[in-house]
Amino acid sequence: MKKILTIAGLILAFVLAAFILMEGETTTDQARLDEINKKYHQHLVVFETNKGKITIELNAKKAPNTVVNFVNYVKQGFYDNTIFHRAIPGVIIQGGGFESNMLAKTVRGPILNESDNGLLNVKGSISMARKSHPNSATSQFFVNLRNNPKLDYADNKAGYAVFGKVVEGLEILELAAQAETVNHGSHQNVPNEDFKILSAGILAPIKLKEVGASEKTSVSTEKFQQGVHYVPLKQPLPLLNTDKVEVVAAFSYGCGHCYGIYPATQEWKSKQQSKIAFSYFSAVWNEAMRLYARTYYTAIALGVEEQMHLPLFEAIVIHQQKLSNKEELATFFASYGVPKEKFIEKFDDPETVKRVTQAEKLTKAFNLASVPEFIVAGKYRVDPMRAGGQKDMFEVIDFLVEKETAANQ
Repeated sequence: MKKILTIAGLILAFVLAAFILMEGETTTDQARLDEINKKYHQHLVVFETNKGKITIELNAKKAPNTVVNFVNYVKQGFYDNTIFHRAIPGVIIQGGGFESNMLAKTVRGPILNESDNGLLNVKGSISMARKSHPNSATSQFFVNLRNNPKLDYADNKAGYAVFGKVVEGLEILELAAQAETVNHGSHQNVPNEDFKILSAGILAPIKLKEVGASEKTSVSTEKFQQGVHYVPLKQPLPLLNTDKVEVVAAFSYGCGHCYGIYPATQEWKSKQQSKIAFSYFSAVWNEAMRLYARTYYTAIALGVEEQMHLPLFEAIVIHQQKLSNKEELATFFASYGVPKEKFIEKFDDPETVKRVTQAEKLTKAFNLASVPEFIVAGKYRVDPMRAGGQKDMFEVIDFLVEKETAANQ
């Protein structure tokens, strides 16, 4: 009997020790989640896509495990070059698991379902996609394009875990979801044209540029930081052989923001002529932009780039004139004194077509997600969101020009 009690006592002691260890692990894990909450609650994840920027505000307070998982995927670059592979207009749009041609990415293990956190699948919210098992979510997510109450946690039945909301770019997702879809093997509702996340990054929930009233207006290294106000290119891509600092302005004629910033760009360029070698670059990531790029490089080949630049902007952006093919463009150029046959000759020239192909490759190499954006010294990309606004981009560019000028002396 004493022997039995001794064994029972040992078992009880082992269970208590295990319980204490488990409690310790739970406490440590909770401390980790609290730290994540402090670090990432209301931080922003920015998806730079081939259709524009999408900004997501994380809710680490309500969905700590889910945010930890999502942030880790973002930080490792997992979402770069993935596509939105499922789109149901006015319902949801889903991504985070495939590259082009539905090439599946290798994911980490599944996470615990946090759908009972009180967050609802309302329009604009972002949730984890999963299989039928509640705890099967890995990397894939979806954005609700309407209120979807049937996806919420209810009556002790697991739903789909909401972990944040789209605070900028929801209209991009809504429009993309309306595009033509196809079946791809067992996958349904796959957008026929790639809607791609070019890169994903994390930003703190602060204004990207905070300048106190007492600060000097001169640019300083404390004022603009790499990764916050501008990003480095993965590989330097200088386009010109010049002793000056090269500045390339990426644009497209169909871009209203590009038209809006054009006067400020011209004014800035004239003030910096002694320091910079400036050029425009017609970005390409879809068919319309390809046509506009071909038009731009045709104008260069004809020697009428400066003459036609603003009229093209105004015709397409302001007057919404139909310029969707070679004949319509030739007629438009003819109204500015360029013979139709001359325009068509240069438009069809293999060299012009080659320049458009090169522009499309450079768009990818520059990792452009939207326009207008600027490439400085073939090393840095400046976009309006990181800079704090379109006009603020020029301050960041000034800083980088000074930086490169000093380095070259």
